[in-house]
Amino acid sequence: MTDAIEAIVALMNKDWTVSPKPSILDIATLDAGEGKRTRLQDHDIIRIFETAHNEAQPELLFDFVNIHVNLTIDIRTVKGRNRLGVLRDEVRRILHKHRKGDGSNFDRAIFKTRTDLSDRSKRLFRYTMQVELVTFAQPLPTL
Repeated sequence: MTDAIEAIVALMNKDWTVSPKPSILDIATLDAGEGKRTRLQDHDIIRIFETAHNEAQPELLFDFVNIHVNLTIDIRTVKGRNRLGVLRDEVRRILHKHRKGDGSNFDRAIFKTRTDLSDRSKRLFRYTMQVELVTFAQPLPTL
């Protein structure tokens, strides 16, 4: 089973169809400060990071837990609001394509919210999107 962020990054890189393809990376794999030094004039960027991890125990199965991982997908471009909309729609398409899971790493992908964090004075167009990956009935480690 792959980490939730690695699974989403792999799916986005594999299923991306809109050209030009943005740089899609797990923010934890970047060197310190690299996210701030990225030249948006060269390419659009999508950075993914985990914001929460929860476990819920099913009612009758005490040896298993359901895992809920909340991820933030940060989309940035300087190529205008229309380009930002194209990037947003492609991310949503990929998430909805895999809403029933990817077959091995998670069982549900649930698109939660989108927030517009654009700064028109700097001509930076930005959305953050929240997605929840759910994995059902994961066995607890032996105690």
